[in-house]
Amino acid sequence: MNPSLEPPLEPASLLAELANLPPKPPRSKLEPHRELIRELRRKGRTYREVSRLFAERLGLQVAPSTLHSFVKVRARHRKQAQFELPAVDLPGSQPPVSARLAAFKAKPTVQEAKRSRFVFRETEPLTLSTDGGAR
Repeated sequence: MNPSLEPPLEPASLLAELANLPPKPPRSKLEPHRELIRELRRKGRTYREVSRLFAERLGLQVAPSTLHSFVKVRARHRKQAQFELPAVDLPGSQPPVSARLAAFKAKPTVQEAKRSRFVFRETEPLTLSTDGGAR
């Protein structure tokens, strides 16, 4: 076996290590100006006007299409539902399968009521019948 390879980490130690990782820095140069862009857009400024303002006041050259993409991506993330894995059930927290099956079998069964049906006869109007159309 190669001594340079580390043994695989246990899930608990891996989670502890991941908790200590520093947060990733933003990838976009626009991220520090997010609130400014948001406020300017709320006040009705176009992406072209925001781009011009960034160039004149902040010395930041950014295309209007880049601003549009930046806003669009963040708006999409806000609307998306957050999916999360459910918590893991511990083995002793649920009764054994045989006990659950016995409880299921002990439940009283509900008799399904006879369904009503529409019955069509050429010589009569359409009628609702519970006996399936038999006379």
